[in-house]
Amino acid sequence: MEIGEVIGAVLAWGFLAMLVALPISFLWMAWDTRRRRRRGESVAHSSGGLLGIDILYQPTAEEARAVWEAEQLTPAPAPTPGDGPGVIDGNRIVIETGLRKTVH
Repeated sequence: MEIGEVIGAVLAWGFLAMLVALPISFLWMAWDTRRRRRRGESVAHSSGGLLGIDILYQPTAEEARAVWEAEQLTPAPAPTPGDGPGVIDGNRIVIETGLRKTVH
């Protein structure tokens, strides 16, 4: 056998294995979800493996998600006494981050 034939055979067997494994895994997840719901547990299956697909088909979605995650980690600046008017508005503390237009 040549190397090309070996690679072709491996790919063919791998494809056939995937055709068998995918329905089995879907059936397992359906059975597990049904069992957990009957017990009253919350059901949350992982979808982390699908996040890698965004970078191939929607690069802007991946960038937007990265920006959103960074914004969630960045704390809003605390007001200081020298910030001037508009920081304390009645019973509310207004923090201007520059992301939204302020209406006075």
